[in-house]
Amino acid sequence: MRSIAQFFIRIFAFVRKEIISILRQPRLVFSLILGPFIILLLFGVGYRETPRALRTLFVVPEDSPMLPVVEEYATRLGEQISSQGIISDPAEADRRLRAREVDLVVVVPPDPSASVRANEQAVFTLYHYEIDPYERTYIEILGRNYADEINRLVLITAADQGKVEARTMQEQIGGARQAAAAVRVALEAGNETDARAAAEQLTEDLGLLAVATGSGLALLSGVDEATGVETFQTRLDNLQQLAGTLAAGSTAVAAEQAQTAATIEADLGEIDTLLGEYQGLESQVLVSPFVAETRSISDTSLGPTDFFVPAVIALLMQHIAITLAGLSIVRERQDGPIELFRASPVSAFQTLVGKFISYLILTLILGAILTALVVYGLGVPMLGNWWDYALVMVALLCASLSLGFFLSLSAKTDSQAIQSAMVVLLASIFFGGFFLALYRLWEPVQVVSWALPVTYGINLLQSVMLRGQAPALLLLGGLFLYAVIFFLIDWWRLSRVMARQ
Repeated sequence: MRSIAQFFIRIFAFVRKEIISILRQPRLVFSLILGPFIILLLFGVGYRETPRALRTLFVVPEDSPMLPVVEEYATRLGEQISSQGIISDPAEADRRLRAREVDLVVVVPPDPSASVRANEQAVFTLYHYEIDPYERTYIEILGRNYADEINRLVLITAADQGKVEARTMQEQIGGARQAAAAVRVALEAGNETDARAAAEQLTEDLGLLAVATGSGLALLSGVDEATGVETFQTRLDNLQQLAGTLAAGSTAVAAEQAQTAATIEADLGEIDTLLGEYQGLESQVLVSPFVAETRSISDTSLGPTDFFVPAVIALLMQHIAITLAGLSIVRERQDGPIELFRASPVSAFQTLVGKFISYLILTLILGAILTALVVYGLGVPMLGNWWDYALVMVALLCASLSLGFFLSLSAKTDSQAIQSAMVVLLASIFFGGFFLALYRLWEPVQVVSWALPVTYGINLLQSVMLRGQAPALLLLGGLFLYAVIFFLIDWWRLSRVMARQ
């Protein structure tokens, strides 16, 4: 019984020693508590989601037919384009771009109509001077949106012209309806000669109407076809077939032919109504009949900074734990206490457990304070269970401390331990999923990612905080297994260091 008590007394002696050692350094405590929060605060305040407006210079030849178009629409292409004027000299535009006076130069095709008639697309060339790959991608997307906007304007013009042609079609439909009515009346009166003449006129009117519809209502027909609705062209083709049977003198009885004529007359009336509705449609709707809306099934709206907060917490807590543990044993090897441990009844296991518990308590307190400041100070959502969050934090800190002790036992000096902690920090930033999702990394390189505690911590904290889900058992078990494996290695290595010579 006495030996058991001495075992725990020796362990908690190290717990007391390490905690008092840190508490005697108020500046260290202050930086550990407020430092991470200030970093998060500055990031949250300073981050801007709105993309910057690009200072854009347009290059258009003086005699180009596109000049009035660019003058009209240069300032109407969205907030991302800040027009800096229109010039005709490409060399001057290049000079201003290289001098960083503008961010973007748009060279407008001199004669787009000639390119289209030559079966080629007219090209708007966008020149930039960016080296950031994200900014380059942003400009490429902006260029596609710019071209889509120009194409949309062309289609809107075509839709407006189609509405004008639709009014002419209604007049032609009126004539076709009169011919269909004349066929029906003649058949009902038994006058086959007049019925056949009227049927020939009806066939001719429907043929002209079909040609006009093919060119004037192309946009509306495209929408109908894409949505599975019978198009104007299809309906007119069917009516032409029916009219053809009347003009050819079908063997059907007069009553059936009269019914056919009545059907044509009624269908033409429906088409006339649809043409009236078509003229009332907005050209914007015809050009872009479909829009996409994205909706999250999450109960809370998340901002960009909210997404990064769990990753920042995991990264900071790992770094603090690794740094504290990494400097622990190497300092005692330098300052001499390790020699006293060799001569004392304290074992390597008791030494390691004592230090482990002390730093775990300290880092848990720091993590709790940091989390409270973030959630209640910055308003970052916490959708999950607090016990799940605490369990993930314990697992992350245990794995980080075990890794920190491993680095401490590998280092010979303080500077080596600090450099090792910084290398782990850099690896965590690039490979831990902080900036890049893991799927963007080559599979063999992902081995480095899963060798870092922060990778598990980021995934688990995001699931708990932002999705409200329980932590994945596989990832949580991986963290605890990581901690146990490195702790056993640390115990074995510290036993060799403390072995009596």
